[in-house]
Amino acid sequence: MGILQRMSNIFRAKANKVIDEIENPIEILDQKIRDMEQSLNNARISAAEILGNVHEIEKKINIAKQNAKEFDEKVKLALSKRNEELAKKALERKIEEEKNLKSLEASYADASKKAEMIKSKLKELEGEIERTRRYRDEAAARYNNAKATEKVNEIILDIKSKTNNISIDEIERKIQRKEAIAEGLEDLRNDSLDKEFESLEKIDLDLELKKYKENLG
Repeated sequence: MGILQRMSNIFRAKANKVIDEIENPIEILDQKIRDMEQSLNNARISAAEILGNVHEIEKKINIAKQNAKEFDEKVKLALSKRNEELAKKALERKIEEEKNLKSLEASYADASKKAEMIKSKLKELEGEIERTRRYRDEAAARYNNAKATEKVNEIILDIKSKTNNISIDEIERKIQRKEAIAEGLEDLRNDSLDKEFESLEKIDLDLELKKYKENLG
């Protein structure tokens, strides 16, 4: 492997490590929840439009039914008055309203199906958001606990590494050396004191000789 390739691999490895350290999984989850909530709001707006369309078609169906019923009554009225020409016109309008009614009913069925489908999707998305929120809370507790444990382990490792740099045996040797020096000084002090007493007990030969001569005389 060439040196440039090795340097490139090292750079990518370090860059990935920095990114991993910067990325906070809880923040990523929070952003995911925000994105999901935005999607839910957009879906609700679309659902409201579809449901509004369903209600609008329903109103038109009721109007078409009412119109068809009224033209049916007019047909009957015209026939009762023996006015077939007017009855034909009323019947033509009735047929048009019935065709319009069938078309509206088909549109209503399609719109209602879509409305039910999107409401089902909304429930699924709401459930997914709720599950993600619960997981986020659980993950946050685990992540914080892991960070705290990691910090404690780093502190313990740091203490151990610093302690390992200190030799207990070397410290013990230094202490023993100081104790030996102190004992040596004590011995010197005692020797000096003993010599002082010895000087007091030292025999004065001149004095003793004088005493001896006096005794002879």
